[in-house]
Amino acid sequence: MTPSYDPVRSSLAPAEYGSFRLDSQAEVVAGEFTSVKLIFTAGSRGVGTGGKITVFNECDSDWAAPQMTDPTVDEYLSVERPSGVALFTTFPNTTTILLTIASGALDNGDQIIVTIGDRRHGGGGTRAQTFYEDDHYFLCEVDLDGSGRGQVLETRPSVCVSGGDLAELDVIAPPDVNASDEFSLWIKALDRWGNPARNFSGNVVLTAPGIALGSHEVAFDNEPTGVIEVKGCRISEPGTLRVTATCEEKSASGVSNPIVTADIGLAKRLFWGDPHSGQVADARKIADYYRHARDVSHIDFAGYQRNDSAHSTTAYKIQQEEESKFHEPGRFVPLPGFEWSAHLEWGGHHNVYFRRFDQPMKRWNGAATLGEPGETDLRHVRDLHNHYRGTDTVITPHVGGQHADLQFHDPQLEPVLEVVSTHGSFEWFLRESIERGYKMGFVGGNDCHTGRPGDDRPGHQTRRYAKGGLTGIYADHLDLESILDAIKRRRCYATTGARIRADSRIGTHVMGEELTSHEIPTIEVDASGTGPIEQVDIFRGLEQIHSETISPGRSENRVRVTWKGASKMSSYSGIVWDGSIRVSGTRVVSVNTLRFDSPRSHWRQVSDNLIEFHSWACGYTSGLELELEDPAVAEVTLNFRSSLIIGEKFGKHGETPPRRMALSEADSGSITVRLDELGDEKLAVNLGHLDRSVAIERAPEPGSSDARVSVADLKIQPGINPYWARVTQLDQEVAWLSPIFVDYAG
Repeated sequence: MTPSYDPVRSSLAPAEYGSFRLDSQAEVVAGEFTSVKLIFTAGSRGVGTGGKITVFNECDSDWAAPQMTDPTVDEYLSVERPSGVALFTTFPNTTTILLTIASGALDNGDQIIVTIGDRRHGGGGTRAQTFYEDDHYFLCEVDLDGSGRGQVLETRPSVCVSGGDLAELDVIAPPDVNASDEFSLWIKALDRWGNPARNFSGNVVLTAPGIALGSHEVAFDNEPTGVIEVKGCRISEPGTLRVTATCEEKSASGVSNPIVTADIGLAKRLFWGDPHSGQVADARKIADYYRHARDVSHIDFAGYQRNDSAHSTTAYKIQQEEESKFHEPGRFVPLPGFEWSAHLEWGGHHNVYFRRFDQPMKRWNGAATLGEPGETDLRHVRDLHNHYRGTDTVITPHVGGQHADLQFHDPQLEPVLEVVSTHGSFEWFLRESIERGYKMGFVGGNDCHTGRPGDDRPGHQTRRYAKGGLTGIYADHLDLESILDAIKRRRCYATTGARIRADSRIGTHVMGEELTSHEIPTIEVDASGTGPIEQVDIFRGLEQIHSETISPGRSENRVRVTWKGASKMSSYSGIVWDGSIRVSGTRVVSVNTLRFDSPRSHWRQVSDNLIEFHSWACGYTSGLELELEDPAVAEVTLNFRSSLIIGEKFGKHGETPPRRMALSEADSGSITVRLDELGDEKLAVNLGHLDRSVAIERAPEPGSSDARVSVADLKIQPGINPYWARVTQLDQEVAWLSPIFVDYAG
């Protein structure tokens, strides 16, 4: 187990316990191979037989797990010890190395040298974590005699994990611009892991039809945030506009979110934010968290939502101080609050938000160990509801380390639920709220542990399979009261991270509203994507009442193979898909991926007509698109097998930690089809649970990035009818629009 350590609260070991230092390079590149050498020197008290030395870090890192079996391959960990001392080395988890003195003892000045990624025997080293961090600390706890009374040493060596080379460009624009106003764009350079490519030097060219740019070319020169602001932009042709950034030298490009223009002041503006992130263990890094949200992600609001049972009152006070410092209405708004993180049997995980700063935290567990005198716990979600009922607090259920149990719901406090995060996409959660008759809207967040609110990536973590989500909010102003009021009114929607602009209305009633009507409702959906839109689906409750294809047609020479679904209606519910695509009669010219969010996902071309793939996903559509040389004679065979990702507990009777991720064998099969038999149809096979399916189809052609869909529901029934929409882009980025609730009187 990782030692219990709160960097701002834990007492540190006196000097006689020893010291700990780094004896290798102090800067590494995210996701690249390196070698880290750490030296523990025993203090004047030594370490006796049975004593333990634990090397760990405080963050939920995806640094590669070490091995001690083969020194000639990657990830080899070596441990050098004094003569006469036998060490037993174990790895309780991916962030912890436990050294137990099996025999002998360490005297004052004796050293143990731990080399993570030892290259001396031919191995390539160790793969560093995939997210950037200015101070990635290595910590050392010393238990002198194995009594369990270990103390963490004061010396905390660290490395700077920097972003890598430029891999992609992101262009961030204000969603709404008055036609007469001057505005700024932000050009963001990213490495392949989604970190700021702070070492990138080069020129980026901008093209922007309908916009008079402040500059058509920007020069990056080791920008500290990886972001350059382009000031002085103006609208020259009102409409829905986009900006493209290109770096030919690095073959990188990016397209902005849509910019909607108006000739008059906008009554309600669209704001983007990440209401759920902030699992940063060291509270001293909370300022970096908010700085990333404001200056790198350029979102409008963010919530720091630390699990309450891991968040001391001391750390929470630092959070509150930073929330006040970064609060700048009109520019950036922190959402004060915390994550109430009960186990499922007590109600599951919920985010708590306050409309004012400096409100106390009420944990589900931990007041006695993490709090101050007088603090108490709220042990069940019903206690949470009872405590905050009648206040202006906002609570949002979500699927995270545990999923929220929706049988417990308070409509006064819980206006929305989270349907997408780095854990995956959870449309089943959305549908459960509708099935229970709740009037809830939809939001998305990151739920990240990497300090990157607004644009997190899953990295190699076994518990995360997707890019982080975002929430779009239509509000009067960018201030705390307006943002939470809009959430309370369900004037919001969730996306898989793309800043897809979307809204819906029925007559004069907009997303999130309730109305009573004797008339047949006509539902209108407007969407402007960050890329071509594939389709818009409209639902009445659980029933899909309309699906409109926006793509202009099907490709003659490209075939798309996709898979989707989740393993269970709970947390850690991803699926691993393995398989091959064989094309008979022709050869594969090129391959493009769809939503290969996790770096664990990969494919390889075995021959001219055979592709193999390995894909980790959760709830969203993932797949491959193949360009064929001669589609007229092509026959496509998909062979697949799947494994369900589970996160079981193995303590006591299996109800307590430690938790271990595992794979359970699931569906497998094969499909063969001639392309000339497909036509414009999708050949889809339903695997029976939580939208698990595989499909083969001619790839849809890219068309418009804007869509307007209108449908009258002639089959409406008396009673409450929630109308919601799902917008899907060609790249499988998705937006879920909160319902409009129609009480049809007939």
